[in-house]
Amino acid sequence: MQKNNEVGFLYGNLLDFPYGINTIAHCCNTLNVMGAGIAKQIAERYPEAKEADDYSAQAGTNELGEFSVASVEVEDSSSFQHQHFGKEVRECKIYNLYTQAGIGFGREVNYEALYRNLHLMRNQLNDCTDTVLGLPYEMSSGLAGGSWQIVSAMINTIFASPATYFQTYIVKYEA
Repeated sequence: MQKNNEVGFLYGNLLDFPYGINTIAHCCNTLNVMGAGIAKQIAERYPEAKEADDYSAQAGTNELGEFSVASVEVEDSSSFQHQHFGKEVRECKIYNLYTQAGIGFGREVNYEALYRNLHLMRNQLNDCTDTVLGLPYEMSSGLAGGSWQIVSAMINTIFASPATYFQTYIVKYEA
């Protein structure tokens, strides 16, 4: 069993909010473009996340190290109620972490912004006792060009800390 201050590892589709995960976070740019990678998948599946990004861009708050948050309704197909009485919907959250100032080749992720995002998000989520956070495996290490070793070290430093009061999982995609 995972202790609260350990980061777990799971397989599945993070966008399905599996294993009781009710909050996910992903990295995106400050240009108000969610056009590739997991950001594009999130924008297509959960338009509320793109709307939160759009609102943040209009308000001028989508700066490096900041984030926007969207509430989304997710059908819970694994529940007993769904299997026997119809669909059950639960409210979940998506954090758009602003970690890139540009789009291009090479390293676009700003590690300082990512660390700030993760730290601020952790502090905000500590107020929600039922939080189960899911982060994508190799976050910021694909199109953003970051090093998974560096990013996973940040995740473990922040979320495996005694100052974290909720469960955190890294989810590797598996259909």
